[in-house]
Amino acid sequence: MYVVVPEVKTTPFRPPAVANTSKTVPFNKVLQFTVCLIGLYVVFAVVFYYYIVDNSPSTRIVYTYSPQQTSNTSGISEINAELGRRLSFPVWNIAKEKVAVIVPYRKRRDDLLIFLTRIIPFLNQQKKEYAIVITEQANSEAFNRAKLFNVAVKEIRQASPGDRLRDIQCFILHDVDKLPISSSALYECGQSVRQLATSFRSENKTLRLYDDFLGAVTAFRWEHIERINGASNIFYGWGGEDDDLAARLRLNKIPVDRASDNDGIFDEFDANHPRDMNEMRIELTTEESVARRWKTDGLNQTSYHLHDRINYDFFVWLLASV
Repeated sequence: MYVVVPEVKTTPFRPPAVANTSKTVPFNKVLQFTVCLIGLYVVFAVVFYYYIVDNSPSTRIVYTYSPQQTSNTSGISEINAELGRRLSFPVWNIAKEKVAVIVPYRKRRDDLLIFLTRIIPFLNQQKKEYAIVITEQANSEAFNRAKLFNVAVKEIRQASPGDRLRDIQCFILHDVDKLPISSSALYECGQSVRQLATSFRSENKTLRLYDDFLGAVTAFRWEHIERINGASNIFYGWGGEDDDLAARLRLNKIPVDRASDNDGIFDEFDANHPRDMNEMRIELTTEESVARRWKTDGLNQTSYHLHDRINYDFFVWLLASV
């Protein structure tokens, strides 16, 4: 006996369709987003460099003050590179007063290298916070040491927060060819003006300077400079500017302390370098002449054109026409 089973037609199972809710992001929007990210990165990098890196005191910064770029024709960059090969960086005691060693300069590259090679280790040994400021005369006029000193002082007084020249109250006017012989010679300021050099040693001979000599290496506080209206601007050529400074101190009753016989001996290692003499130095340094003009010829009246400033590793270089 057979049972007939009716044929049942089946269909394959298909899961219910799920709606596709994802959307494809257009390519142009992805591109815009990427460009925005890159732009933000560039802005951040620029801000970081100029406000963090570039304001670091040890960073080499170039300031150009004239439309025409001034080339470094005096070999200053090479001197800095040579110092980097010879010397180590200073370790400062920031608890001590910061000192500026101001060196008026022009066309004495070999002397400058000798000076920096020896003065930097000397100052490092004293563990003072210091800034060496090389103020170079750019124009071809006769050399004006006193006015270059004024230029450096004005630049220091105008320094912005974060500048390595900021907050300096002690200023040492220093010849490029003078170096201390005694390790105990202190490069610092006192309540009075300090005359650091009292004797010159050259070719194994020591020359004792006259008792009221002022010059070569002299330390002033800012209040001293302000009170005497800085140095004179009219001494072009060698001689007279130091005697003018001494007269300004006398007229304003500012005493001068002098280093001891031992600490005051300085090596004058290029005593015979060529000099353009100031023919008017005698007439200009009389007490009457200085008394008549010190208020109208000095720091407050100093005009100059600053071409360049570079913060090198071991010193600050200013190039100015005076």
